[in-house]
Amino acid sequence: MPHRSIRQFTPAPVSAATLTLLEATAQATASSQFLQQFTLIRVADAAKRAAIAALTHCDFVAGPGVLYVFVVDQARNQRLLAAGVADRLRDWNAFLAGSFDATLAAQHVVDTAEALGLGTCYLGSILNDPQQMIDLLHLPRYTFPLLGLMVGHPATIPAGKPRLPQAAVVATDQYPAPVSLTAYDNTLRDYYEHRPEHPRSTDFTQLVNAYIKTDPHHRGEIGRILRQQGFRLD
Repeated sequence: MPHRSIRQFTPAPVSAATLTLLEATAQATASSQFLQQFTLIRVADAAKRAAIAALTHCDFVAGPGVLYVFVVDQARNQRLLAAGVADRLRDWNAFLAGSFDATLAAQHVVDTAEALGLGTCYLGSILNDPQQMIDLLHLPRYTFPLLGLMVGHPATIPAGKPRLPQAAVVATDQYPAPVSLTAYDNTLRDYYEHRPEHPRSTDFTQLVNAYIKTDPHHRGEIGRILRQQGFRLD
């Protein structure tokens, strides 16, 4: 089923039973080495929601819907070690394993929520200011806020965005040969110009070129913050 990012939610609350199901679904996700290296935080405090809305530049985060933050978590497993801090729980492999666990859990929640008729929107933009996220959520060392997720009852359902041609993305046995994206640029430009909400004139090539010129906010500090959080990523 095609995914659609929902950024407008109705005031109808997500039931407690559904939240329990979604959170159990996150925990039931496949986990690297079964070390369960993520933590899920449901953000309910209005002031924290407003702060996260500001740093993500997504006003809807402060409105209806449920906000989750998926956290790479090696702190819990570090506490279980009789010998104290272990490099194997704070190196690149450990950080990537926690990132995989958190990302897979988030996708599992999205799939379940959408099957229930709910809408979702990923918030990679929590990385605009990871230190503020760490402070807001009181995250200990050996953790890192990886991504956010909004879940709620959709107020509108936008049309699905056209994806890259499959030949540009999928291949057998080796990297795919370069293909022309001219037709895709035209398709995407037509989509953006005719969509009901926030129409604009752009295509995929222009999106890529615009991306490298956008303000990275505090994302350039991620390496330093990860080291500050105790990860050894040399």
